[in-house]
Amino acid sequence: MPSRLEVTLALSDEMLIIALAAAAVIVALSSLGVIDLFSAIVIGAFLAVFFGIVFVKVWQAQVRKPAVGAEALVGRSGTVSADIDPEGTVFVDGAYWTARAPYPIPKGEEVEIVGHEGLMLDVRRKGDKGTG
Repeated sequence: MPSRLEVTLALSDEMLIIALAAAAVIVALSSLGVIDLFSAIVIGAFLAVFFGIVFVKVWQAQVRKPAVGAEALVGRSGTVSADIDPEGTVFVDGAYWTARAPYPIPKGEEVEIVGHEGLMLDVRRKGDKGTG
């Protein structure tokens, strides 16, 4: 799976090709006398700003943290709803998740999500700094 940077660079390459093609059309229309030089400059400036905004938005979308799923839960707190020894269930943000910990955690304790593997959350007691 390509990294976020690779995806962004691929999109920027495609946007550059489109921008160059648009510039070539503008130059051709200007040289044929269909549009004057001032109009060509205005259209070029508009396209430059447009593609700049598109690139910035694509970049922001690529670096934004996930808003849903197990990835979005890392760092949040939940409550153990079924004893964890070594696996159990936690209630986080209105949903029940399967969780595991390196030590037993009884029902009702507050836990912090420290990671995940697929849909299995890795948790520790809230306030614990170590894993064991």
